[in-house]
Amino acid sequence: MDLINNRTKEIAAMALDGLYERSKAISANTVNALTPNYQRKEVSFEGSLREIIKREDEKENLKVQNSMNYDKNPNTVLKGQSPEQIALLNSDIKDNYFIDVEQDLREPTGTDGNNVVLEEEMMDEAKNGMQYQVVATLLSKSYSLLNSVIKGQNQ
Repeated sequence: MDLINNRTKEIAAMALDGLYERSKAISANTVNALTPNYQRKEVSFEGSLREIIKREDEKENLKVQNSMNYDKNPNTVLKGQSPEQIALLNSDIKDNYFIDVEQDLREPTGTDGNNVVLEEEMMDEAKNGMQYQVVATLLSKSYSLLNSVIKGQNQ
């Protein structure tokens, strides 16, 4: 297990990036709540993170299988891999990670063509802020723990 660059920290960092982009979109929506014909923005990234987690689980399972096969016959481990398995093992965790910023095409709420509902934006900002704080706190604690391990300090 790699303590410094493990996948949990990388996925958490990607989640923070997505939450930050969502916060920017919510801010733009709030600022433009009275702008005629403004179409609110939405940000999605959770599906992309789920796919990354699924792919990384498959990669870990393949590594375990390869380790077990290596103990039996080291010379045949790589020869038994399909091109898809080799591509999976060589893939980067950030491959296929997307933060989608799209316009919300729902009907306008008023006569000015604007579809921003300020109350919804405020609730979304509060939810997004809490999610960001939770992920950032967990990531910070993880690095603090790693720092204390490196320094040899007890917590």
